[in-house]
Amino acid sequence: MKTLLLLGGMTPDVTKLYYDLINRTARAALGGRHNAPLYMYSADLETMVQHAGAGEWDAFAKVYTDAIDALADKVDAVVVSAILAHKVAARLTRSLSPTGVPLLHIADCVAAHLKARFPHVRTVGLLGPKITMLDRDDPDFFVGRLETPGNGFKVLVPETQSDLEEVNRGMMEEVAKGAAAVTPNTKDMFVRQANRLIERGAQGIILGSTDLGFVVRQEDLPHGVIVIEPGAIHAEEAAKWALRS
Repeated sequence: MKTLLLLGGMTPDVTKLYYDLINRTARAALGGRHNAPLYMYSADLETMVQHAGAGEWDAFAKVYTDAIDALADKVDAVVVSAILAHKVAARLTRSLSPTGVPLLHIADCVAAHLKARFPHVRTVGLLGPKITMLDRDDPDFFVGRLETPGNGFKVLVPETQSDLEEVNRGMMEEVAKGAAAVTPNTKDMFVRQANRLIERGAQGIILGSTDLGFVVRQEDLPHGVIVIEPGAIHAEEAAKWALRS
C-alpha cells in the first residue's frame, strides 16, 4: 500500500475522521492486522482561521508546505483534510511539483464518487464557510473545480447576503468548535438553508466543511436528496488510491 501524507488540523475531529476512515478502508481490503502507512501533520486551527480571515493565503499555505518539504520524499501522495484548505491547492501542487508527488484533490474525489454512485445527480447545493461558497472563479479551489468541464456539476449556494452570513456564522462560530458546540437553533438553520437549495433544484447537499457532517445527517433531508460528506468521501477515495498498485 502506498504511503500518504495527511495534512490535518483544520479541526482535530476531522483529522481523526480521515485517520479512522483511511485505516478502516485499508484493513477491510488487506485484512488481518494491516493498517495504512501514514505521515500526519496537524496544524493549529486558530492560526489557520486567522490567516484565512485576513486573506493571508501565502502564510496559510506555508504552514502546510513546510510539512511537505520535510516529508515529500517519504510519501506517494498528499491529502489535505479540509475543504477550505484547498483554497491553497495550487500553491501546494507547485510545492510538490519537483517531487512528482500528487495532491489528491477533494473536489475531484467528490466528483468521481458522485459520478460512480449517483450518476443522476448533476446539480448540488453547498453549505459551508463563506469563502468556500463564494469563490467559484478559482478552478483550483472547490466550487470552481466541481464546475470545470471535466467534472461538470452545477453548484447552488444561498441566494441572499443575509443567508450567506447566517450560514457562515454557524460555520465559524459553532461548527468549527466541534459538533458539541452547535446549538439546536443553528442545526435547524442549516436544515432550513438546505431545504431552500433543494427547492431551487439541488439533488444533493454538499456539506462544505468536513465538520458539518457531524451536524447535518441524511435523515434531516427529504427522501431522495442525498447528503454529500466530502471529508468521508475524500478519505475513502484516498485510501482506495493508496491500495491500487
